Amino acid sequence: MTVKQLRASLNSGQICNEYLLFGDEPLLIDRALEAIRNALKVDESFDQDRFSLTEATIEDIMAKLYLMPLISAKRLIIVVNLEDVHDRDLVDFADAVNRNNPGNCLVMVYLLKKDVKYYKNVFKRLSNIFSNTECVDVMPDRDTIKKWIQSKIRRDRLNLNESMVKYLEEEFGNDITGLKNEFDKIENYLHEAGTIDKNNMKDLSRGLCNFDRYEMVNAFLDGRAEALTIFEELQPYLRTNAILVDALARGMLGSARKRDNGMQVSKTKLQDILEQLILVDRKIKTSSIFTRLQMELFILHNAGGFKNGVSYGR
Repeated sequence: MTVKQLRASLNSGQICNEYLLFGDEPLLIDRALEAIRNALKVDESFDQDRFSLTEATIEDIMAKLYLMPLISAKRLIIVVNLEDVHDRDLVDFADAVNRNNPGNCLVMVYLLKKDVKYYKNVFKRLSNIFSNTECVDVMPDRDTIKKWIQSKIRRDRLNLNESMVKYLEEEFGNDITGLKNEFDKIENYLHEAGTIDKNNMKDLSRGLCNFDRYEMVNAFLDGRAEALTIFEELQPYLRTNAILVDALARGMLGSARKRDNGMQVSKTKLQDILEQLILVDRKIKTSSIFTRLQMELFILHNAGGFKNGVSYGR
């Protein structure tokens, strides 16, 4: 059974007692599960149970299957992580499911790893061992994703050029969860761009472009006051200040190699500054909340200890 066939049967009121949702996209599996839940009109607080087959026993799951619903017409029992148990345990569970049909609804989830070859053989095997279960193929296909992209663009009136659409189709042809996240990013960018004015355009371009972190390094090595200002301006666009630590280390070592061409710092002083930088780097790697302050103090204390000779092989 395909997802389309599942939805058609649910809309017509034909609800099976046992489903196995098979696919490699958690988002699509969750949507199929939600469709079943809505069709059953299950009260999640009272008449829904969720188990992991790697943790629960077969007896625990079967006991819930025989429990009468409190409010809803049927109880909904969800069993996940079928893919993580040994084959023998999966067969034993399938035998128990095939022997029992108490009237409640059991939904099992088998989440396949991405890009697994011969997934149809795996699906066929599951269909064979769960002989009384309606197995639903929730695997995405490229044609469906292309239609989804076009529908999303039309529905949300997104102004995307042809190259962007082609990129989405090629990059996320089998990854609808990644595609959804990418659309979220695009919509956020478009929203921000729609509210930006000319005065903020320069700051935005710094973030969207591959900013030159060595601009701050040059100012630091030259002892210019704007070194700290540039550091502050770069903060919103840096994933981590470890990027600047690396750039500073490269800059200082590059200056050391140019010692004969005007560097005005002794070897001992250079070693002391590098040791300070190493301490800052350690704080960054341990996620200390004071790393930004330590970087500021480092720049204020040591800027100007070098002069010219900034050559560090970008």
